[in-house]
Amino acid sequence: MNNITYLLLFFFILLSTKAYSLTDCNNADINNTCIQVMVKNKTGELLKDVVVYLEPLDGQILAKQSEKVIISQVDKSFAPYISVSQVNSDVSFANKDNITHHIYSVGGDNNFSFKVRAGETNSSPTFGHTAEVAMGCNIHDWMSGYLLVVNTPYFDKTDEQGVARFNITEKGSYNVIVWHPQMQSENNRIQKKVIVSASAVISFQLNNQMADIPLQENDEDFDFLSDY
Repeated sequence: MNNITYLLLFFFILLSTKAYSLTDCNNADINNTCIQVMVKNKTGELLKDVVVYLEPLDGQILAKQSEKVIISQVDKSFAPYISVSQVNSDVSFANKDNITHHIYSVGGDNNFSFKVRAGETNSSPTFGHTAEVAMGCNIHDWMSGYLLVVNTPYFDKTDEQGVARFNITEKGSYNVIVWHPQMQSENNRIQKKVIVSASAVISFQLNNQMADIPLQENDEDFDFLSDY
């Protein structure tokens, strides 16, 4: 091979390994341990927007997640379709449509039901229990979304490359859990116990294909445009 061929091969290797680089985490702090979790479907394709979270099993004391979660209503749908928050964290519902929504949760210990008028935000709900919170709208019944409430600051959703990244400050045993409401597994999740002692890539592959996400649009010829 000539020099140009070698150069092209070198760049191909760099591009193909970037997604699994052990240094590609959210924080370059060398005192942290970089854990990357890769999720694939049944046929080996990388999955985007799947929730991954790590539960400590050795009594590790973890700092609380400080990021505020905002669940928007955009084009009469929840955006994003799946949100994640830590127990007792701030969650806001921001209506970016020009009509009223009547948001509610479906069962469980984290019940809520309220109207959010056009351009307004409701930050009143509190989520004090771990739960899968299924959400809907009483006005637009095709709207559906989920809020997963977890008791750990280590949570994320997989990116375009099917990878979620974590900077672990406290080493030890963790339960690594992969969740999605359309996952065809018990309790919509798969999990494995790992011992975090050094940077690593952890892989999951689903045993069953994911179900389809419900269509987030009206399938009828009319809509509610009033102020409700």
